[in-house]
Amino acid sequence: MGSRNFRILILASLAWLGGLSSSRADNEWVTVPLVLGDYYGWAYTEGFMDHADIYAWSTAGVDGLGWGLALLAKDYDAGLFLVNAAGDAKTLYPVVTLIWAPEPAVRERAWIALGTHAATLLTLEVLGRPALNIQASQGPHQDGTGLSYAWRF
Repeated sequence: MGSRNFRILILASLAWLGGLSSSRADNEWVTVPLVLGDYYGWAYTEGFMDHADIYAWSTAGVDGLGWGLALLAKDYDAGLFLVNAAGDAKTLYPVVTLIWAPEPAVRERAWIALGTHAATLLTLEVLGRPALNIQASQGPHQDGTGLSYAWRF
């Protein structure tokens, strides 16, 4: 199998894993540490070890801003949008690295990242994602929308 065909196979596999149907979230004790280790531990380690400082620091900034908005300012929509955007960047970085990086050590870390991302996504599909429930109520809350967010961890 040629290198180009293999890259296409990897991209198609990642797209397929991302499109699986949802499961019930009952296993946060497994899924939360898995996501933290993969998308926070390894993804940032890879970025800084590759000396991709602009990518690593900007992604960390977007992540920090997103979590700050979600947890401190209670702006969940904007916060989770930014956290998801940073997560997308952490997923795309190893793919781009595999396509264009000439250094063997950098490519090896990209393969590790793709493997851990695929394992994380597959585990989340099998065990269920950590839950975020949106519950409507009769009267408006402090935000005036009548919605309340409940994290299930």
